Formats: sequence, structure tokens, C-alpha cells
Amino acid sequence: MSIRSSASRPKSASCGRRWPSAQCRPPTNFLGVFMWCVSAALAAWLMWMTAAGAFAQQLPIQYLTQQDGLGNLSVNTLVQDATGYLWVGTSNGVFRYNGAEFRRYAHKDGLMDTEIVALMFDREQRLWVGTREHLYVQAGGRFQRVPFEGDRGAAPDTSQSLALAADGSVLVQSGIELLRITESGGQFAVHRLFSKEQIRRMPSLYEVRTFLPEAGGRLWLSCGAALCVQDSRGVTEFGTRAGVPADEWQNMLRAADGTLWVRGKRHVIVLPAGAQQFVDRTPPGDVMRKATMGTSLVEDGDHRVLVSIDSGLARWGVGRWEMFGPGNGLKIGSGVTAMLVDRDQGLWLGTGGHGLARWMGYDNWENWGTGQGLPDDKVFAVRRDGAGRLRIGTRSGLVMLTTPDATRAVPVPGYRAEQWNSMVTDLQGQLWTSSYVGSLMREDLASGKVTQVATLPMIFQLLADRQGRLWISTAEGLYVIDDTRVPGAPRVAPGLPAGSGLVSEMTRRSCQSPDGTLWFLRPRMLWRLRGTEWTGHDLSTEESGEFDAMACVDDGSLWLGQSGTLWQAQLGPSGLVRHQVRSPLLRDHAIQSLHADRRGWLWVSTDVGLVVWNRRQWRQFDSSDGLVWNDLNSRQLFEEADGTMWITSTNGVSHVLRPERLFAPSPLSAIVEATERDGESLHLRDGGKLPWSTSALNLHMASLSYQHRNALRFRYRMAGLEQEWTTTSVPQLRYAALPPGSYRLQYSVSNLDTQSESEAGELRFTIVPPWWLSMWFFALCGVLGAATLLLLYRRRVRGLQQRNAQMESLVRERTGELEERGKELEARTRELELSQEALRERALRDGLTKAWNRAAMLEMMDQAIQKAQRDGGRFLLCLLDLDHFKRINDTHGHLAGDAVLRELVRRLNACVRPYDLVGRYGGEEFLVLLPDLTQANGAARVEAMRMAVASVPFDIGEQGALTVTSSFGVAEFDPARPAAGLELIRRADQALYRAKELGRNRIEYAAPP
Repeated sequence: MSIRSSASRPKSASCGRRWPSAQCRPPTNFLGVFMWCVSAALAAWLMWMTAAGAFAQQLPIQYLTQQDGLGNLSVNTLVQDATGYLWVGTSNGVFRYNGAEFRRYAHKDGLMDTEIVALMFDREQRLWVGTREHLYVQAGGRFQRVPFEGDRGAAPDTSQSLALAADGSVLVQSGIELLRITESGGQFAVHRLFSKEQIRRMPSLYEVRTFLPEAGGRLWLSCGAALCVQDSRGVTEFGTRAGVPADEWQNMLRAADGTLWVRGKRHVIVLPAGAQQFVDRTPPGDVMRKATMGTSLVEDGDHRVLVSIDSGLARWGVGRWEMFGPGNGLKIGSGVTAMLVDRDQGLWLGTGGHGLARWMGYDNWENWGTGQGLPDDKVFAVRRDGAGRLRIGTRSGLVMLTTPDATRAVPVPGYRAEQWNSMVTDLQGQLWTSSYVGSLMREDLASGKVTQVATLPMIFQLLADRQGRLWISTAEGLYVIDDTRVPGAPRVAPGLPAGSGLVSEMTRRSCQSPDGTLWFLRPRMLWRLRGTEWTGHDLSTEESGEFDAMACVDDGSLWLGQSGTLWQAQLGPSGLVRHQVRSPLLRDHAIQSLHADRRGWLWVSTDVGLVVWNRRQWRQFDSSDGLVWNDLNSRQLFEEADGTMWITSTNGVSHVLRPERLFAPSPLSAIVEATERDGESLHLRDGGKLPWSTSALNLHMASLSYQHRNALRFRYRMAGLEQEWTTTSVPQLRYAALPPGSYRLQYSVSNLDTQSESEAGELRFTIVPPWWLSMWFFALCGVLGAATLLLLYRRRVRGLQQRNAQMESLVRERTGELEERGKELEARTRELELSQEALRERALRDGLTKAWNRAAMLEMMDQAIQKAQRDGGRFLLCLLDLDHFKRINDTHGHLAGDAVLRELVRRLNACVRPYDLVGRYGGEEFLVLLPDLTQANGAARVEAMRMAVASVPFDIGEQGALTVTSSFGVAEFDPARPAAGLELIRRADQALYRAKELGRNRIEYAAPP
């Protein structure tokens, strides 16, 4: 709902979409005429207050500010690229929004001045950025400045001072002149659009403030205080004679119907398609007074035009203006400086001081609360009375909206401040209203007289049937008034079956089928009244909950709600047949109320939002879609004659204006947004190559959908490395030290609320091996090794031959000497063996920390796995990573980092047993293998290692001491469910990643496979 001005309203405006046309005629009797006049006067007063911005319906606005990552709250311009990203130009840089987070572009990206005033995408989807000083274009991930006349930049002034011409050139309004930028061979050329001779003949061409290029080369522009158009005939000026008042024109828009809209400081004018005379369409009420406020102009998906005004927004549609401002909850600071209708027809507002605003459920959800005149936020009932006025029953009284354009509810005379929870209209048009305290009221709409008919036990629901009876469901039985034309006191319904519980116990829900059958619901029994015959149907199930929701369907079936379970029931020859209807959106929800509308759709209010089924799809809606509140336990859904729906809640009431839009397709897509390693961004494209590294590869996924963000679930797997898909709500992937080879990352995204899923995407890439692991290096090593062996063999053969000759000649003389030489040779052999063992151990040790290196740890882990499988034993594998280690290197230098790594290994060795293994896995990541320990008996030792790191600062030399913490991911090897070494490391790495996400300096254990 919006503030709608009475100015420019057609005579039939009072009989609008939410106002039955038959009720627009005033009554004919004297009292009715008097009441009608009072209502009309009240409505006129409310409309006047509305036009002044005093009262308004609460808009479902989400503000994205610094808490969401938007570093500057003064938004100057908005655009959306072909991929779906939102780009926000602020007074301190450009921000890109993917629905979950903002990324800032500034000095490090080439934007040397960051007061952004204009953004635009060209045909190649390159982003052009205009600042107060220069013009930039994005190329290769960075921004470069567009030069102009010896290093003087072309600098835009406003958000509509940068546009793409039909021929692909870029037009920019710099200062007070208009420039054209062309590109050839990667070089930009900047030209003045108008020659000095043209400006001499028409000086106003040197006072351009806004412009609009169109197909065919036609160009509209402001020229001084007038408007001009350039086409094949030259430049034509439109001044006061053409209906253009003198103004400082700032925005232009060509609407879908061909109308040209122009917004100035004080006026809004339009040029209808084919016309030569402009028409004034300035919003009424002098709402464009602030000369320094930024302006904007946009057309929404329903072809209505929105223009910024001093207090917020004005929207033109169906021949009149609607106003939105502070009374609607719209916070704009210094104004609505930018507007964008995204590809899903959602509306985004850039404000001067309140950040980026998203109008959730744009123009499909109306919300009403205490700010709009309700005496209480808890709403129990909504009903249209016989005069077409909307009644709203709350916990603290009954109010109504007297006209279709009313923006504030007013109290209904004659009703106390009670909990009015049910309303029905009988066959005579009389309104019956009940409260939880048992008051039953009847209102004669012709005279306006309100009469209390009775005081009963707690009333839950009223039902006016087609036979003229009124049924009253109470906490102590079922009551009825047999004829509402001559109403007497309610009585216990006659003919109730003995022992049915309908006589003196609680009956909450009732409804009537199209054939006239009446249904009454008790916690575990359903009673049917056909004619005068009562029939009971046992609803007992294995479920523990009681039945508390019911709806009759036009085909004669019933919907029944039992806690979080939904049933569909149909009367058959053998009695009531029912079956459970399962929906993933109702799992773990508490059903509050049910309604089957005229389309055959099922509406289900729950404790966590609204669920709707259109017989093909289930969809869930909550406050992120525009719903006033997620807790809908007020237990009523009301369908208007035009098919719109009212949903009551504990925090107001919502009105769904276009239910058919709830199921409008909203395509999902998933992308790999960024890849990084060691904190450095990698420009990885499909089919790209990455050098091998011992560091982890981090990939960030995104879905450029701005609805139901909390319901997004990302699925991924590395084909060839993982068999199972991983599902997560956090789109951040981490793969530790991928070995060289080719990989295929498969991914997709699904939305639980809309039950939709994107097509699967795939990112192919290759990890290039280092030179010492390449095939040519292995081949070279093989050739050199074979040649060396051959040379050694031949040398040894020659030596043996010579030695044999010498030994044959000296055998008899030097037998004793040979024995001594043999002993010496044996000693040397032992020394050689010891030396070889020392060399082997050195090759298996890390050069810096002296811990076992990666190869050694993998070998010893494989041996531990074989031993555990053979003996039935278990062991723990710990993967630990120093928190923020890169900061140590960046802040204190690599020597300090080396000292920390050496001290870490010393502390770890001090904490473990002599036969435990400590090794360096890569960078600041270490592996610790703890044989014969499980999570149950090894947790204390793992905690001791974590405390050994965090409890005492590390000595880093002259720079003093440094507190260091570490995060642990621990996986347990179970011989009953054996896993390969790399799989065990992967599980530990996932646990380590979870420890990082949960705050670091902690231990996380991997779940069993």
C-alpha cells in the first residue's frame, strides 16, 4: 500500500481493485446517508493527511549498510551487469554485491579517486566508472583512466552523465560540455560532440547537464534551461512554447510506451509518443523543493515510472501519483539518489546516508501494523464487510480501512477493546463478530447499530452457513443461532451426538463444503452434519499432535493440519479416506491455519512463515520476501473477492496483491566467483592452469539471486577426487595441496524455499607439476641413472679383473695382509651403511624444523594404516595450521616466521610420546600421527598440543615475544571403515577448515565417514 494523492485521480478511483464496485453507491435512507457522508469526510481527511506524508503503509525495506560490508552509505549510482552482480557507486569507491557480500574496488584496483558519480556497462560488459575527477574503464580486472587533452580527464558530474550511444561509442557529460569517446586498437579518443561553430550559434549547447541517446542516432539533452534533440535534421530546441518550463533538467527516461520523461529540480514533464508538446506531470504537493538533493528516474516491471522527491519516491501509474516516504518506513537521508529495477523486477534504492535499500516483494506485499492505526500488532481476523470496508480484528480492538486508498485504520464504533478473533457476514449482510472473551456482536450495516447478542465461553470461530444459521465454536461446546434474520439467543446445537464432545468440550474449526455439508473439527475427531444427520470420523493417528487446522475445498475434499503434518481427506463409500501429503517445506513446521483458494491453491500459515502450493510447486515466503512477520500463529487467512490474500500474524497483517507472482520463475545460477591461494587472488578460468603448490586452494562460489538467500544450498564435488557431493550453505571450498593433475569441479545451487535448482556448472583446470616432478625430469633421471650404473658396472668389472690378477700373484705372500684388509673392509662397510642411513633420514626430515617432511609422513601414515588394519587398532591424525601466519611474515619478517615454525615443532615434540610422529605437511600446516589413540582417549593429548602453542608467547628474537594460536582438524582411523591416507587427510582438512570458520584456536573432529 502507498500514499496516494487525491490530485489527478479519476472519478472512479474510489472503486478500485480492493473495493467492490457494487458497494460504491451511497445508501438511500437518512441514517445511512449520514453515516456515508461521515465516512466520506473521514476518508477525505485521511487522503489529505496521506498526500502530506503523515500516514502510510509500512514498506518491507531491507537496508544494506556497513554491517553488511557496504563501506560507504552515500550511494550515487546503481547498475547490474549481465551476470547479475549489482554494482554500487558510492562517495568512497565502487562496491560489487553478489547477494551475500560486498567487494570494494578502489586504489588497489586502479581507481585513484573514489568519489563515484556514474557507472555504465558497454557492449563488451566492461564497467565504465565516472568520478568527480576522471573517467575509468575496467580491463583485465583493473581500471585504467581514459585520457583527454594532455592528461586532463573526462569527468562526469551526475549519475546520468554517462551513457552508451547506439553506435557503441561512449557519451559523457563533463563539466558543462558533452564528449564522445571512441576506441580503436585499444586506444581511446575523446572528441567534443558539438563544434565551436555549433556552440557559437546555439550557446545553450555548452550547458548540458543530462542527455539520453536513442536508436537511430537521435540524442535528447538539456541545453541550458530548455531541452534539445539532435537528429538527422540538426538540433531542435524545446522551450516554454513546447511546454518545457525553465528548469535545471537532470534525468531523462524513455518509457516502454514511448513516452519521454524528464525530471528537473522543480518539475517533471512528459512528451507522449508522437507528440510535439510536453505535458506537465509534476507530483502534487510541492514535494520537489530541495535544490541540492540528488535525483533519479526509473521505470518498473509494470511500466510505472518512479521519480525521487524530497521525502522519498513518487510513482506514476493508472493516471495518478503514489507517494512513499518516512511514513512508509522509508529512510533516505539526503535523498533517493539512485534507483534500479533488477532482472527479476526487484527494486533497489540508493540513498544518501542510509546505504543500499531493497524493497522486498516490490509492490506485491502490503504490511499493516500499529504504525498504520492498528491498536495492537497481534492480528486475529480480517474480513470485508457488506459495505466493502475492510475490518481488522486485533488483540486490543477492532478497526477498519474505510476506503480502498486508506492508509490508516480507524476504530469501529460500538466495539470494546477486546480480542476480536472471528468475523462473518450472514445472508442479510449483517456482520457478526466474536472475541476470545466470549462476546458475540451483530452489526446492522444499514443503520450502523452494533448489538451484543450474547456472552459465551471462549469463542474460536464463527460460521454463517447457506441455510441462514450461525455456528459458534467455543471452548465449551458448539452453539447455533437457527435464523440470523430473527436472531435469538445462541443455544447448544440440537441433535448433537451424546459423548461427541460437541456438547460441552472444545470445538475450534468449522467449514462448509459446496454441497452444504458442514464440518466441525475437534482435536482427534471430525464431525459431519448433512441435513440433520451427524456422523463422526476418528482422526487418531500415530502422530502425537492434535488436529487444529481445517479447510474445505471446492471439490468436496478437506485439508487437515496436525502439528507439522498435512492430510487430505475425501468422503468415500466406506467413510472418510485420508492420506498424508508430504512437503519438504512443512518439515518441522507447526501448521497454524489452512485455506484453499478459488484457484485450487493451498495456503498454509506456519510458525516460521507462509507456505503455498499451486498444485505443481511448493514455495515458502517469509520476511525476506516482504511478509510482515514470520510467526503466523494468529490462525487466519482471508481471500478477497479479487483473489488477493490477507495473512495475519503476531506483528501485523500482510496483503498479497498479486498471488500469481508468487510463483513467477526466478532462475538460479551458480558461479565460481573467485579463487585464491596463500591470500593471493588467482584468475582461474575454465581450462586454465595453476602451478603446483603445497598451500591450500580456496574457491568461492556465488549465486546472483537476491531472494530467499537463507534458503540457498550449494552442492559441489571434485570429479575424480570425490565420489559424493558435498552440500553446504557456506559457498567457500578449500582443497589442501592438490597434487599435479587435471581436475573438474562440478557445482550447482538449489533454493529450499522455492524448490528450484540451477543447472550444474563445471570448472576444469590443471595443476602443473614442478620441474622436479615433471615427466621429462623423471625420464632424464632414468637415463642418467642407467648410464651411471653402467659406468659403475664396467669400472667395477675392470677393477675386479685387475684385483684378481694381483691377488693370484700375491695370494701366497699376503694371506695375513688380506685378512687384515678384510677386517678393514668390513668396518668400512658398516660405516658406509650407517652413513647411508643418516643420509636417508636427512632426506626424510624438513630442512627448517627438522620434523618429518611430507613424503616421510605419508609413507609412515600408510604403514600405520596397514598395521591398524592388520591388528585392528586405531589412531588419530591431526592436521594443524597456525592462525594468521601470513601476518607474522608480513609484519615481523620471514626470519621471525621461521623461528616460530622451529619453536612450534619443539613444543609439539615435547607434548607427544616418543613413538608419535610430528611432520611438516606444507607451509604452516603440520601433521601429527598418534598411534593407538581414539577421539575418546586422545582428546586430552590433542588439547595439550593446542595449549602448548597458545599458552606461551613465541620468542622471535630482537622483536620480543609473539602470541601465536593454532587450529586443529582431527580425523580418527577406524579399521572397520578403512580410508586411504589422502582421504583421511581430506577429512582432517575439512575439520580444520571448520575450526577456522568457527573462530580459530580450536579443535574440530571429523565426522565418521
